[in-house]
Amino acid sequence: MKKLLRRILWYGFGVGLGVLLVAFIFRDRDFECSYFPNDRVLAELHRKPVRGADSELWQALGADSTVLKAFLTLGEVDFGASQTRTRHSAEVPAYWIDLEFQNRDWRGLWEVRQDSAWLVSLDPK
Repeated sequence: MKKLLRRILWYGFGVGLGVLLVAFIFRDRDFECSYFPNDRVLAELHRKPVRGADSELWQALGADSTVLKAFLTLGEVDFGASQTRTRHSAEVPAYWIDLEFQNRDWRGLWEVRQDSAWLVSLDPK
């Protein structure tokens, strides 16, 4: 019994030391651990600078930069209505993204271009 307790204590010490070492090495890194299609599309759009729809259009619809940022973090991609490379052989993939934000519903068409994410249209639902 004494030998078993000693082994458990050494095991716990090793696990604790390993956790501290991993936390120390990786503390300043951002990890993206979700590989679901919706999250992958939003992450790809979020990494690129946003361009496209005119700021006057945003203001006329009552939108601002927080709505655009919310699209890229909280949005739900409608893959059925979207034009993708795999299903439609589209040169530039275009995704319809739905968003419920600040008690309003939004729908936007986003294109994933090589250098940027383009907001083609923005409509309140």
